[in-house]
Formats: sequence, structure tokens, C-alpha cells
Amino acid sequence: MSALQPPIMERTYNLRYPRVLVSWVGGNDLEAEERRQLGPVMAAVHEADSEGKPYSRIYLLSNYPEERMKPFRAWFSKQIPSQTVISYKAISLSSPTSYAEIYPAAQNLLQEIEQDSSEKIQRVVHLSPGTPAMSAVWVLLVKTQYPSICIESWYDKESGKQNVKEVALPFEIDARFTQEATTRSDEKLSHIYNDEISQSVAFEKIITNGGLDDAIIKSRKMAKRNVPVLLLGETGTGKELFARAIHQDSPRSASSFIAVNCGALPQALAESLLFGHVKGAFTGAERDHDGYFKQADGGTLFLDEVGELNLDLQVKLLRALQEKSFTPIGSSREVSSDFRVISATHQSLTHKVATGEFREDLFHRLAIGIIKIPPLRDRKEDISILANQLLEQINDELADQSTYIGKKIDGKVIELIENMAWRGNVRELRATLLRASIWSDSKILSVVEFKDSVLTMDEVQSQSLPQEIIDPIVLDEVKANVERHYITLALKRAGGNKTKAAELLGLNSQQVVSSKMKKLGIE
Repeated sequence: MSALQPPIMERTYNLRYPRVLVSWVGGNDLEAEERRQLGPVMAAVHEADSEGKPYSRIYLLSNYPEERMKPFRAWFSKQIPSQTVISYKAISLSSPTSYAEIYPAAQNLLQEIEQDSSEKIQRVVHLSPGTPAMSAVWVLLVKTQYPSICIESWYDKESGKQNVKEVALPFEIDARFTQEATTRSDEKLSHIYNDEISQSVAFEKIITNGGLDDAIIKSRKMAKRNVPVLLLGETGTGKELFARAIHQDSPRSASSFIAVNCGALPQALAESLLFGHVKGAFTGAERDHDGYFKQADGGTLFLDEVGELNLDLQVKLLRALQEKSFTPIGSSREVSSDFRVISATHQSLTHKVATGEFREDLFHRLAIGIIKIPPLRDRKEDISILANQLLEQINDELADQSTYIGKKIDGKVIELIENMAWRGNVRELRATLLRASIWSDSKILSVVEFKDSVLTMDEVQSQSLPQEIIDPIVLDEVKANVERHYITLALKRAGGNKTKAAELLGLNSQQVVSSKMKKLGIE
């Protein structure tokens, strides 16, 4: 191996979608070892690895005879990380410029890649290797049927370096030829829009600039303990993200992480889904079924929105936690499972306990380690880094979409984001950035474009206010409690600044706030 061809280091990356490289093998690739160069394909591999976006699979088409391909395959395989899968496909062409033969060969390969992929992938098509006819066919397929990131490469004789760059294809093809490409793009766009923020499984990948430090410290400590954890936080704050990180950092990381949305469990099937059933237990039970508790054996069971479970299921959950065993529907035999439970809710479980909607004994079983994840509005120090990181993810996800232009955020947009309530938290911020990115045709996301993408949610009157007076009340006490509540919230939002708190409360000055704080006993 020459000095110009350093081995690719074995690394582990956390990419949203696996990336695959598709290319023809060209003459410069076959001669790369002899010339002590990387060659176009190897240069693309090195470039992707250096950017932290390596390829999980590499698909290579070749119209060269086997005697020329054999030494290339041997050399190329030695340069590639062991976890990268390389697929070669020999194509017999009557001429290297035969569009009639090149087009179906390239189309069939792209179709096979899509059909064989059990998960979402991001295709990268290398335009440079091969003949101009081969490059033209790639462009046609990318623009009409298989949206992909396109790259090209060239050799700089002065520096002795093989350069690689992404290619923007600045033209449109008639709409009647792009229906299939548009459909494919829309399917991916819907998936991105409806999906959660990228689910990293390592604490160091959680995006924060200090606002989540306390939650991360506590989560790291709890990860090492084999006890239940209860995650508290508003919708969209990243509770499942934390649950996955706790699991990954625990001794159970090699086993399954089973995520269950308790609020989405069909009432008639909830017990079966959680604890399983045996064949014939009920109509439609055609075979034995392991429930989520059994599937999590040796691993972690994440019960999201655990407060939505009905009281009957709460009783069964309590027993399963106590005994580490349960009885599937229709069975007389108990099943054991070594699971760890992490639960989460955006509700006040203590309030539900007080109203009889949640069992107190179950609450104390689940709440061994309580971790509170603050809402986005209380994490102003995170806003800038979070917004930019989310937009970077969006740019990466949409990079292979037709006409999309990568975006950056104007500084005034960051200021706007910092002063918004974000009731939907990170999920709402990400959806807003995605919406703005789709609508904007510029490289810099402006305040006007961002404001146009913000959805205004209707305010709902608090249901905590009584609808009738049953017992006598002291109105002044009620008023004092309301003022105490909102002044405390305003001070928290304003970081203790009384002038800003007065503005939030519609009061004339910070002196009025100080006076009310003294009167209400607020420190």
C-alpha cells in the first residue's frame, strides 16, 4: 500500500440514513494502484469517511474483462473497512457509449438497491468514472426516477490529489417525465416531516449547550443501575431520546430496546400486546404471541405516556414489576422476563394519583429514578446550537431532493426562536425549520420566511378551573394563588429579571413586581 493510499480507519458513526455509493468502474480506477493514486471511486470513499459520512455499501458496475477487474477488486477490498459491503456487477456492452445498453443496466441496479433495502437509505451517485454516456444516463435517472446526491471527482496534477465535490444539477426535466421522481421525493419528505428528531443512542450526541446538563448527569448515573426510571417532560422534549441513551449506556445495551406508546395501545388488545397470548386465547389468536414484556427480556422496555394505562393494566404492570413474571392471555403458566422498565409521561402522575386515576403503589415502583427534562423555552442557552444542528440534519436529509438548496439561519431568526414559547418543544421547532426550508428558495433562512412557517396554535382555556362552586371560597386567596403562580413562572422565564417579568405579565414596571412579590411572600 502506497503512502498516497492510507487505510481507512475503523469508526462508528450515527447517521440518520445509511449511505450507499453507486458508480461505474473507470480506467483511472483500474490504474490507480499502479499510478500510486486513489482513483475516482476510492477518493469518494475517503472523502465520505473524512466527513463522518461513510458508505455502508458500495455498488460498482463494470464493463471491463475479468482479468482486469480481478486485481482491482483485490486492491480495492483491502482499502475498505471490513463493515462496508462491496457489490460488483459485470455488464457486457457492445460499446462503452451504447445508451440502449447502459441505461437498463444502470436502471436495474438502482431498482435492485431500492428493493433490497429494508430501511431508508441515501444514495450517492458518482458521475465521473466511465464514459460521458454513462454519466449522462446517471443524470437522467437521478432527475427522473431515483433522486440522489451526485458527486464528481478530478485529479489535480500539481497537488497530486484526487478532488471530490458534490454536484448540483441546475436544470429541470419536463414534468411528465418526473412524476415518479416527485412521488418518491414526496414519500421521503413525509417520512422526514412525521419522524422524530434523530434518535441518537449516545449521551454525547444529545444536542445541548448546558440546558440539559442536569438531566444528562442524572441519566448517566441511572444508566448504570438496574432500577426503573421515570422521565418527566412536555411533549417533544426528547424523552425517548433520553430513554434510548440510558439503555445504550447500560449493561443491557447489547439486548433489545422495546418502545411502547401506551396512549396508542388499542384497549381491546392492550393486555395481549403487553403480556402476550397463547394460540386460541381469543378469536384471531392463531398462534402464540410474545408480548412486549417478553420481547424486552434481557433488555429495556420503554413505556411512553405510561399515565394513559387503565387501572386494570396498571394492576398487571405492578405485579410484573414486582415478580418479573406474568401470565399471557389464555395461559395458566407464568412467563419470566428479565426486563428493565423506563417510563415517561408529560402528565402529572402525582395529580392522577390524587384523583384515583393512577395507582400510588405503581407510581412509587416506577419513580425510583426521576429525571425531569426541561422544556425548550427554559433552555435558551441551547437554542442557537440546537436550531443550527437541526437545520444541518434537514439539509442532509433533503440533499438528494430535486431543486433543494442547503440553508443557513439568519442571526435574527435565532433571536426570534429564542423568544418563542415552543409548546411543542424540539419537535415543533424541527417541524417549523423543515417547513421553512421547503418553502424557501434562498440559502439564508430569513425572518419573514421563518415567521411564515410558524403555526399559531389556538389557546385552550384551562380545564383546571372549576365549572361550579360547591363549597364556599375566599376569592382573595384564589386571586393571590393565581398571581403567585404566574409571577413565579414569569420570573423563571425571565431568568430573575423583574423588568422582563413585568413585561410578560403586562405590569407597568419592575417595582410593581417587587411589591407583589413582597405581598405574596415570593423570594
